Amino acid sequence: MSSWPSSDTPGASVTLTAPEVQAGQTLFSSSSGYSVLEFIGEGCFGKVAMCQNLATKEMVAVKILKQDLYFIQDAEKEVSILKVISVLNPDHINVVKFFERFEYMGQDCLAFEMLDVSLYDLFQVQNWKPLSLREIRPIAKQLLVALDALKGLGILHTDIKPDNIMFVDKKDQPLRVKLIDFGEAIPASKVRLGLELQPTGYRAPEISLGFPFTEAIDVWGVGCVLAFLYLAQNLFPVDCDYQMMKCMVEFLGQPEDHQLRAGIYTQYYFSEEEAAGISTWRLMTPEEYTAANNVKPEERHTFIALPSSLDDLVNIYPEREATEFEDRRAFVDFMKMLLHLDGDQRISPCQALQQSFITMTHLTGYIENRAYLTTSQIMMSICPMEDSNRVNTCGSKGEATRSFDGTKATVSYDDGPFTGSSDGVPVASSYEEDPPAWYSDGELYSLARDEDPAAWISNGGLDSLACDEDPAAWISNGGLDSLACDEDPAAWISNGGLDSLACDEDPAAWISNGGLDSLARDEDPAAWSSDGGLDSLAFDEDPAAWSSDGAKPTDSTATASSSSGHPKKLLQRIGRFFSRITAPFSCWGSVVEG
Repeated sequence: MSSWPSSDTPGASVTLTAPEVQAGQTLFSSSSGYSVLEFIGEGCFGKVAMCQNLATKEMVAVKILKQDLYFIQDAEKEVSILKVISVLNPDHINVVKFFERFEYMGQDCLAFEMLDVSLYDLFQVQNWKPLSLREIRPIAKQLLVALDALKGLGILHTDIKPDNIMFVDKKDQPLRVKLIDFGEAIPASKVRLGLELQPTGYRAPEISLGFPFTEAIDVWGVGCVLAFLYLAQNLFPVDCDYQMMKCMVEFLGQPEDHQLRAGIYTQYYFSEEEAAGISTWRLMTPEEYTAANNVKPEERHTFIALPSSLDDLVNIYPEREATEFEDRRAFVDFMKMLLHLDGDQRISPCQALQQSFITMTHLTGYIENRAYLTTSQIMMSICPMEDSNRVNTCGSKGEATRSFDGTKATVSYDDGPFTGSSDGVPVASSYEEDPPAWYSDGELYSLARDEDPAAWISNGGLDSLACDEDPAAWISNGGLDSLACDEDPAAWISNGGLDSLACDEDPAAWISNGGLDSLARDEDPAAWSSDGGLDSLAFDEDPAAWSSDGAKPTDSTATASSSSGHPKKLLQRIGRFFSRITAPFSCWGSVVEG
């Protein structure tokens, strides 16, 4: 922005405003040109345009900021955070990819990868139908991986809500999400008591009441997001601070008195009373709150009967099968850890990734309904494989040397298995429909309830299964023989010589006379290696890139020669079987044909 003296009035100046960017224009940075195709968002900060990078033909999202010092300073803070995050692979830690910041005709612009719709947008399009736990689980895992990485770098996002979690590509990669909008993020070194952070309805009690706080406030935000996905409605009101606190107390209980005494904002919500020389706290009535704060609380309006406690989430929907009921119980236990009132006792992202709701260990005992577990595992395969440099905070064997405050960030080198919105919208929630009915082009593909999702057909080579066939008995051209329906899939026997496994044996540790070495439980099954000829995968290799015959497309060494004998043939057949199970589902667009 610049000015010059006006010729009409001596000493006066005229402010120059940059012309507004229009569709069809090209924005130029020092290294790229971005053709503006259309505007896809607008807010107090400015506009977001869908553009095409003229050099790469790649679609990008360019945030064009208003010429306001406040927004420019915010952009500088956001870019400083994004530069720290850029030391990690954004695809592996599930955060939006940032390309560059540039100025065009006096306007600040930020270029990001182009994503699809937000979680909130999804519910609007899908008529506010809740997601199933099988859909919620991979979203939860991806968010926790993101928080684990941010914690390792010493960054708090502080603005986690459904609007800031976006699908990468809802048509080709359903359930693949990324965390966006780091405009409110702060480094842990800048944390100060009393900071006003997080949106109403997704705000941790330590922020509302003015307690000391840490990155645990983001874990609280994720807990609120998962509740939103499960209920198709915000767990806590988003339009009134008092109602948010009232619902929190009713649903989770009241913070301990010693915490309330230490809170610098406690007096805005709670009244201290003394009886028999003992001081206690109670939540103010709406009238008391109005008198203390000169603000009248809003009335809360809900469109479904909300539960009175987290435990009631188990029974809020009709029970369909024992396996799903057990999954609900694991989900409730998980939510209790995410929404612990005491931030110091709230579970960390790294610890949360090891809970049974994420790992699905609680489902393995339900032999009578393997389809639920099989489908859950397939849905979890959308989560990206984590590279060997994933930052986490659980302790590790090696360290990185970059974080926001210059300290070392903990990095894991283990090869383990880890790989506001308004209430004013009608809710039409029903679990009569099968929630994992994948959508494409804005529409959900409905699966017949008696159809076995494990029998999805893709060009990757999985043969169709009859609806009453045991999914564990899949037959592929790789040569696994069909199993009788009453046979125990855990004890698969093939003519190739696989020994049967006892039901309590770890399938990942299969041993055959053909030469498969036993795998430790913490080994990555995708990287199995044996002298029989299956090459191990480097951590940065993508198992989804395996060709349909089970070999890596560009690595001829992955294919055992026919002259290498019976053991190698057996290993090839096993390799093809597992690659056919895992690879086609890394891209859901190719899995669901309609």
